[in-house]
Amino acid sequence: MAAIYRRGRIWWGRAQRQKREQRRSLQTTNRAIAEKRLAQWLGDLEAVAWGDKPPRTFTETAARFIREHLTTLKPGGARRYGVSLKQLAGHFGGMTLNQIRSATLSEFETARRDGGASAGTIRRDLACLSSMLTSAEDWEWIEDGANPVRSYLKRRARRGLREAPPRTRYLSGEEEARLLEHATSAVRTAIVLAIDTGLRREELFSLEWRQIDFVRGTITTTTLTKNGRARKVPLSDRTRTILGTLPRYLDSPWVLINPDTATRYVQMNKGFKAAMRRASISDLRWHDLRRTAGCRWLQRDGKSMEEVSLLLGHSSVTVTEQRYAFLEADAVAESFGTAQNQAHSTVENFTKRKSRNYLAG
Repeated sequence: MAAIYRRGRIWWGRAQRQKREQRRSLQTTNRAIAEKRLAQWLGDLEAVAWGDKPPRTFTETAARFIREHLTTLKPGGARRYGVSLKQLAGHFGGMTLNQIRSATLSEFETARRDGGASAGTIRRDLACLSSMLTSAEDWEWIEDGANPVRSYLKRRARRGLREAPPRTRYLSGEEEARLLEHATSAVRTAIVLAIDTGLRREELFSLEWRQIDFVRGTITTTTLTKNGRARKVPLSDRTRTILGTLPRYLDSPWVLINPDTATRYVQMNKGFKAAMRRASISDLRWHDLRRTAGCRWLQRDGKSMEEVSLLLGHSSVTVTEQRYAFLEADAVAESFGTAQNQAHSTVENFTKRKSRNYLAG
């Protein structure tokens, strides 16, 4: 944590390194100059923190990080780190670890923003870098406390570099009907399966016939899921009917087959967006269909959070509660609004009766 403050007319800098607070006069009455001198001083402190360790490159650190750390993560987390590492390598690839300071982190953030990356995406990239530098501390490649990303993220979080609020969008019954009406046959099938099963995009488009048990009425996911655990999802009557009418190809195991290429679909973004446009539905993403499934199970079917957590394959029920807390807030607001309307109606009726009695008297 670092800051500038004034003693009289002179600006001073304050910083904390290795749990010790340090202060220094910046020897100026100009705030802009003081901020530049503070940044230079912080850079000097970070350079000292590296001690006499031999310089290690970003590239060799990333290679060991991939080999030793990414293999311990869940598949989804490993894939996300892989995406971030590609972005980080493009900026830090020619550097040694002791060259990664607040200034270079700021340059990376600016470059990513200029490239169209959101604040949440940049923050996840930097979190990956922080994890890598923490591993370097564990390997004694750098001194303990020499990771500049932690303090940088704390400072930048106060200025907008934070995760975007979680989405709460899901389809109403009327919107679903319109969307299905304007979707092509293949897209309509995928939308219904996504809503009825709550499968993630990759789980749905990689679904094989061997995973479907029509006798027990279940779909069993593979272990190649976000949390690395298989789960069972029940088949609704609508889904069972649709699956029973889909054609099967003897030389292909996939459920959702592109008839033009005889291969599985990877995504249906183009057809999905076209259906949205024709149905006049906005602000909808494919993942919102999975959220629609969770909302239906909770609201329509009365399932508990624990049950929905198992059906969606969340790592814990806490995750489910966080994702769907907005439903409870909406219900409270709706019930409060109803109570207010009833109260207003009661007062209005009472006022009218008093007025009639007064006129009659």
